[in-house]
Amino acid sequence: MEKKLPDMWKHIPNLSLEERDARWEKIRARMSGAGLDCLLVWSGGGGHIDNIRYVAHVGVPGICLFPLKGEPVVFSARLRSYYYIKAQHRWVQDVRPGPSPANVARALAELGLEKGNIGIVGFGSSRFRHSPDVINYRSYKGLLDALPGATLVDAGWLLDEARMLKSAGEIEFLYKAAELAYKMFEAMVSSARPGVKECEVYANMLHASLANGGDDEMILLDSGNPPLLHGKGPPYTTRPLEKGDIIIVEYHANYGGYLIAVEHSLSLGKPKKQFREIHRVSEECYHQGVSVMRPGVAFEEVIQAFREPADRAGMAYIELGVCGHGLSSPEFPSCVYGGKGGVLHEHGLAQIAPIRLQENMVFGINVDLHNPKFSTDTGLMLGDTIWVSADGPRQMTRIPVEFTVV
Repeated sequence: MEKKLPDMWKHIPNLSLEERDARWEKIRARMSGAGLDCLLVWSGGGGHIDNIRYVAHVGVPGICLFPLKGEPVVFSARLRSYYYIKAQHRWVQDVRPGPSPANVARALAELGLEKGNIGIVGFGSSRFRHSPDVINYRSYKGLLDALPGATLVDAGWLLDEARMLKSAGEIEFLYKAAELAYKMFEAMVSSARPGVKECEVYANMLHASLANGGDDEMILLDSGNPPLLHGKGPPYTTRPLEKGDIIIVEYHANYGGYLIAVEHSLSLGKPKKQFREIHRVSEECYHQGVSVMRPGVAFEEVIQAFREPADRAGMAYIELGVCGHGLSSPEFPSCVYGGKGGVLHEHGLAQIAPIRLQENMVFGINVDLHNPKFSTDTGLMLGDTIWVSADGPRQMTRIPVEFTVV
C-alpha cells in the first residue's frame, strides 16, 4: 500500500477550492468562446511559472494539460517536485513526472483530444512583457510530430485576459505579500547605516521575507554617493556604506506566488538639494497618477497623469507608469516606457493599451526619475502597489511615499 503523504498544504499558502472552481469556470468560458478543446500551459525556470500557478496553483517547471471538460493533468519537470506537488496542493489530483511530448500526447489521447483544437500558452507575452511568449522548440516540434491530427494555436492572450481582474482570494494574498514588503522595508531602514555592507542590507531584506513565509523574489538595489540609475541585481558589493550614500531599490515581496511591488529611495544623512528636487517631482508624479486610477478611467489618461509632472519639470525617466501586477510583473495592461522624457521607446511596454481601468485591477507603480541638467547617470526611485477598488485607488503597503532619511 502506498504510504499516505503528509498534508503539508495546511502550512503553506493555499487558495481555496472555491477559488479554483471559479477560476476554472472563467478560463473554460473563454476557451469555449475561442473554440478550444484544451490548453497546454508551459512553465519554465527563472520565474516563468506564473501561468501554471494561475491554472494549477503549482509553481514548478512543467506543463499543465487543462481540458475544456474533465480533470487537468500536471506534468512536473522535476521528479522531486512531483512528490511535493501531491503533498502540498489540492487543486490538481493527476500529477505525473516528465513533461515530454510523448507523455503529453498520451494524456491527450486518454481524453480523446489527440485531434482537438489545442491552445498553446507559453511563458511571457509577445506584446506587454519583457520576455517573449516562447516554449522549447524541441517540445513544440515533438508535439507536432506526435499529434498529426491536432490543431495547435496561440492562446497566451486567453490567460492574460483572465488574470487581469483579481478575485477576493487573490487580493487577500496580495495584502499578505504587502505585509512582507513592509517587513523588508523595515529591514532595509534598520540596517542601512555607515559601516554596514551593501550585501548585508540585501541579505537582511531577503531574510525578512523568507523568515516570515515569503518566497524568494527580485531585489534590485544600488548604493553610493551617488547611486547609478535604477537598481542592480546580485551579486551585491561588500563595500561598507558611508554617510552621504543613497540607496535606491526596487523589490517584490512574494506570498504564494503573488507579488507586491515597491520602489524606494533612502539617504544616509540629508540628501543634496538636487536629489530632494528629483524626489519632490517623483512624489508629484506618484500622487497625481494614483489619484486618477479609478474604474472607468482610460488607461492613456492614467499614463499621462504620471508623466505630466516630470515633463513639466524637465525630468527624464528610465521607467514612469504602471505595470499590471499579480502572479507576475508586468501583466497586461502595462506601460512604463515611452513619453517625452523616456529613454526607451521601441518596446512593447511603451504601448498604451486602448482600455479603461476596471475594479479589481492591481498595478505596480514605477517612478524612476533623473534630472539631465544635474546628471544623466544617477536618479531616484519611488513606487508601490495600487489596488483599483470600487471606491478608488488603494495603496496596498504601509510604506511611506516620502524620501527616507536615516
